[in-house]
This record gives sequence, C-alpha cells and structure tokens, in this order.
Amino acid sequence: MSKVAFNEVQGFRIWYAWAAIGALNILFLYAIIQQVVIGIPFGSDPATNLSLFLMEFAALSFLYFLFSIRLKTSINDEGIHYRFYPFQNKMTTIEWSDLSAAYMREYNSFYEFGGYGIRIGAHKTNRAINTSASCNVGLQLEFKDGNFLLIGTKRPKEIKQIIEHQSELGSIRWGM
Repeated sequence: MSKVAFNEVQGFRIWYAWAAIGALNILFLYAIIQQVVIGIPFGSDPATNLSLFLMEFAALSFLYFLFSIRLKTSINDEGIHYRFYPFQNKMTTIEWSDLSAAYMREYNSFYEFGGYGIRIGAHKTNRAINTSASCNVGLQLEFKDGNFLLIGTKRPKEIKQIIEHQSELGSIRWGM
C-alpha cells in the first residue's frame, strides 16, 4: 500500500442553494405548525396534512442530499484517486502510467463545463469533477488515449508539488 501524499475532501458550498432549501424548509414547517398543531388552515386552498408532511420530508431529504455531496481526492505513488459521493460508489483510480501529462490550471466551471459536479464539456476540455469549493483551480490530466479530466481542488499548491515530484520520477510529463 502506498503512502498517501495528498488527501482532500470538498463539499457543496453554494450559499444561495442552501438559503433556498432552508427557506423552503422553514415555510413547510410553518405551514405544518399552523395547520396541524394550531388548527388554522394554511392558505385559501390548504393542502392535506399528509401532503404538508410529504413536502417537508422531500425538502429535508434535499437538504440532506446537498449536505452529503463530497469530492474526495487522494494522490499517492500508485496514482490519483477520486470519488464524488453520492454519485460514485467507490474510488476511481487513475494510475500514473495512464497519463501523458498533468498540470494545474484555472478554469471557469460554468463556461467550460456548465456547472459543478461530474461534468462533460467540449471536446477540448472533455470531463471535469469539481465542487463549488474548488475555487476554479484544478488538476488537468491528459490521458495517453487523448482524453482529458479536470479535478477541482482548493489546495492547488500542494498538488502542484506532488505532480512535479512525479514528473521528476519520470511517471508523467509536467505541464502542457
């Protein structure tokens, strides 16, 4: 087993998504308290009590889903490992021998890939895995088969040192 040289966990941190789902939860809780506990119908055409509970359950489930999103990245002598939970069941490993080059680069998640998550971009950019915490800096990987993958990070300086070390070992080519 190789020693882990880098380990990072990123979450989903877009404030307006958290604010919107939080406000929705507060609204449904208020409706439940007013209609079920106090006994005053919520609105001019109130939903059934069961409907209110189901809507609150759905809103809480979505809040939990947002909270559970994680991009886990680790780098060691074997290669680069990543998992985008809850969408990937296990870590994906990219061995150094599969790569022709690796480098750090700035990117615009929305312009190049259409947002955050597991994304597919244009032919030139190919694929990306990132979160809102990635700070628009990522590790660009070029595979020997011509494909690309960008892995977002919030700690680019540490990854750059590791990739430069792998380049010195002859595992990959550093830079474009």
